[in-house]
Parts: sequence; C-alpha cells; structure tokens
Amino acid sequence: MAINEAEEIVGYCICSVSHTSAHLISIAVQTEVRRRGVATSLLQRTVEFLRARGVGELWLEVNLKNVEAVNLYLKLGFEKEEVLRKYYSDGSDAIRMRLITLQLPKVIKGGG
Repeated sequence: MAINEAEEIVGYCICSVSHTSAHLISIAVQTEVRRRGVATSLLQRTVEFLRARGVGELWLEVNLKNVEAVNLYLKLGFEKEEVLRKYYSDGSDAIRMRLITLQLPKVIKGGG
C-alpha cells in the first residue's frame, strides 16, 4: 500500500504467489496523486519483496489500450509476452507481460 502524509491509502498493489511465480492481480493509484511515482514505487517494492522470497518471475495482464500502464511496465523491465484477444468482459484485448524478478532492479525516478 501507498500512504500519504495524512495516513490515507492512495495506492495499492495485489499479487498472487505460487512457489517461484507471482501474478500481479491489481494495482491502483488515486487519480489526484498519479504521475508522482506512486505506481513505480509500489511496483519496485513489490518486486523487492518477491525477490527476497525467491520468486523468479512476475506476470500481469494489462489492457492493450492502457498505453501509460504498458509504458510503465516496460520501463520497469517487463517484457511483452503475448496479446490476449477479447480478454476483458467488454471484449477488449490485453497484453500479458512478464518480469524476471531475480534480475537487478531498474530504478525509475518520477512519473508512474
């Protein structure tokens, strides 16, 4: 979780872990604090947490139209694995992405 100075939750990240693989189920940041590095920090801390527990890879699916999120994941070292046609209930496509978590972390400042 990400908490502001007033101790309010402004973001969260949820993963499912199975042995040496993890799935990023959800990440969200309140609109008014976006583009301040909150999502980047959440993801970096999540990867550090997983790495410390021997998790070797982190998977996620993201809407193909969510260019900001796709770019953030790419900056953090995720790679595009495949396009999942009609993945979402509205019929939109997703991209499955993967990060090998045992690699050295990329540090990104700002934006996210």
